[in-house]
Amino acid sequence: MDICGSSHSSTGLQRVALKDIGPDMDNILIVALIIGKQRPRKFLDKTKETEQYKAVWTFTVRDSPRDYINVTYWGSSEDVCTASDKFYTGDVVEIRNPRINVRKFNETGEQFCPMVTSPYSLTLNEHSTIFPFNGDTFFLTKLLNFPTKPLAGFVPLRDIHNEGANMKERLVDILGAIRSVGNVRTVSTKRGQEMQLREIVIFDHTSGGLKITIWDSDIIARASTWKPRTTILFITDAKVEWSTFLRTYCAGVTSRSIITENPIGQEAATLANYAKNAPLTATDILDQFITELPDPESIQNVMCVQQILTKIRNFQENTLTDPQLTALMFVVITQLDLDGLSPVTRVKCGHCKSRLENMNSVCENSECSSNSKSVDVSFDISVHLSDHTGTLKNCRLSGATAEQVLKCSVQQFMRMTDRQKCELKWKFLMERCAVRIITLMSSKFSPRIVIVSCERANALETAQRIPIC
Repeated sequence: MDICGSSHSSTGLQRVALKDIGPDMDNILIVALIIGKQRPRKFLDKTKETEQYKAVWTFTVRDSPRDYINVTYWGSSEDVCTASDKFYTGDVVEIRNPRINVRKFNETGEQFCPMVTSPYSLTLNEHSTIFPFNGDTFFLTKLLNFPTKPLAGFVPLRDIHNEGANMKERLVDILGAIRSVGNVRTVSTKRGQEMQLREIVIFDHTSGGLKITIWDSDIIARASTWKPRTTILFITDAKVEWSTFLRTYCAGVTSRSIITENPIGQEAATLANYAKNAPLTATDILDQFITELPDPESIQNVMCVQQILTKIRNFQENTLTDPQLTALMFVVITQLDLDGLSPVTRVKCGHCKSRLENMNSVCENSECSSNSKSVDVSFDISVHLSDHTGTLKNCRLSGATAEQVLKCSVQQFMRMTDRQKCELKWKFLMERCAVRIITLMSSKFSPRIVIVSCERANALETAQRIPIC
C-alpha cells in the first residue's frame, strides 16, 4: 500500500463525499479528517510457511458534521504500522480506491469500533492508497470540535461515583473539564508486554474529580496539549471501572471511544464557563457550599457524634463520593488550639487563590498572571467536638464563620498577644455549644467537617433536644 508523503495525480478517480458512497462504487477518492485512531494489532500470518506477521489498523474519519465512517487497513505488519505512525487525529487525508462494505451490526468487529453514522465501512488493502491532503483543510479541521454523539446524553460524574456498581463494565459518554494531566508511565501487562499509559482527572458541576486512564498512544500524545480548567472533553463509550487502590469508580478510554476536544454545544459552553473558577479542593467546595446556604439556622436535624460517625462509615462502605451531610449538634468543644503550635490560618495567592505555604511564599501556579505578592489570609482552625457518644476530630472552623464565632477578624487575631489568644480560647473550650456542621467526603473517603455556626448552648434546649444514642 502506498503511503507517500504527498498526493499525486488522481486521474481516473472520482472524488465522493461520505454521504454519497454506495456498495457498488469503485475507483473513488475520499478526502476526510481523522477524528480517532486505534493502536494497530499484529498477528501471525498462518498462510505463510515462514514466520510472517500481518496487522490491522482501524481509524475513523469524517467529512461533514453529520457523516463519519470507520476505516480498516489490512496488510503486512510493516506497512500497517508505518501508516499508523504517519497519520494522527487531526490530519486530513486522501483515501483512494477503498473497498466499500455494508456494515453488519451483529459482527464481533462492530463491538470494538466507534459508533458512526455511515451504514458502510471502508477497507484498505494492497490496491488502496492513503496520502496527506495538500488542499485547503480549513473547513475539515473545524470538524474536530463537532461531537459524534449528542452532548445531552452525557452521564454526570457524580452518578458514576455514586451509581458505579450499576454501570461497572458498561460504556458511558462523559463530559468534563480537565483538572490535571498526569505524566506518561510505562507499565508491564499480565502478558509481560510493556505499554504506556496516562491518567487524567476531569471535573464537572457535580463532582470535583473523576480519574480516566488512557492507553492509546495517539490520545496520550494529544493529552500533552490539554490545559486544566480550559480544555473540555467529550468522551464517548468510556468504560466504568472500580479502582481498588482509590476505592472509587474511575473510567477508561476504550477502542470505541472518540474524544472531542472543546466540543461545540451549549452543555460544553456552560461547563467551560463554570470551569474557569470552579472550586476544586474540598476546602473550596465547602466554602462555596457554606456561602450558598440561605441561613445556617435552616439546619435543624439534631445528631450525636456516634450518629455522624455511623453516617460517614456508611458513605465509605457504599463507595459514595461527595455526599453532603448537615447536622445540629449539642457538644462540648474539647480542642481549640488558638495559642499553641497548631496552624490557625491559611494563606492563598491574592490573584489566583492557589494555596501558599505562608505569607512570604511566591505563587507557583504557572497559570497565574499576577506579579504582585498580595495574599489572602483567613482562619482555618482545627476543633474537636465531643458528647456522651464520642469525639469528632479535626472539624474546621474557618473563614467568615470563624470571625463571627470568635468575634474578631483574622487581622485582629494575628495582632493579639499569646495571653489574649489564650483568653479567647477559654471562652469556648470545655463549654457546651450548639454547633451546626456540614460534612463532605473527599475522593479518598476522608471526611471534611466544617462548622457553619457555633454558639453557647441553652441548657434547657440541650436537655430537650440532645439525642439519646
